[in-house]
Amino acid sequence: MRIDYQGRNTSITKTFRLHAEPRIQGLSQYFDRITDVKVVVSQQRHLFTVEITVNADGTLIRGEDRSPQVLATFDRALDRVERQLRRNKDRLVERGRRNRAEDVGATAGEPVTAQQDEPDLTADQEDINIVRTKSHVLKPMTPEEAVLQMDMLDHDFFVFFNGQTERVGVVYKRRNGDYGLIEPDIG
Repeated sequence: MRIDYQGRNTSITKTFRLHAEPRIQGLSQYFDRITDVKVVVSQQRHLFTVEITVNADGTLIRGEDRSPQVLATFDRALDRVERQLRRNKDRLVERGRRNRAEDVGATAGEPVTAQQDEPDLTADQEDINIVRTKSHVLKPMTPEEAVLQMDMLDHDFFVFFNGQTERVGVVYKRRNGDYGLIEPDIG
């Protein structure tokens, strides 16, 4: 497991590293295929913010906390990551049980269907200014897994490769708290 530290408006001290290293290594008890962990510590007006991002076999899990004490802030952010890893592991175990039950003749649940909303495009083309471009590897998953991944990252939308339909899809959070699924057609 590779651990990267980054300090913004502060430096990463040896005390912090000695405190963080064994606790981060302990994450492997929840998921044994953690490839890398990124810890970002920033300071602003006597408040420390610690963001921990874990890459667990292509699944990104993120925890963040803010307080005046950097070590306590790290511990609370790590607790959030641990809870998500435990929840993710429980889901994987449950899905494995369901798949084994389906293999021996049990019936599978209904497939997920979603409404598609058309976006309201009112901006002029001249006003569009793309300031950042991101790319990531699309891992085959179900829409339900994509929603879980989106929630773990605390994003409003998530692009994924639907392993069931073999198409790219986007899940998004609607204003009323529900989720939507967009599956584009090339026309």
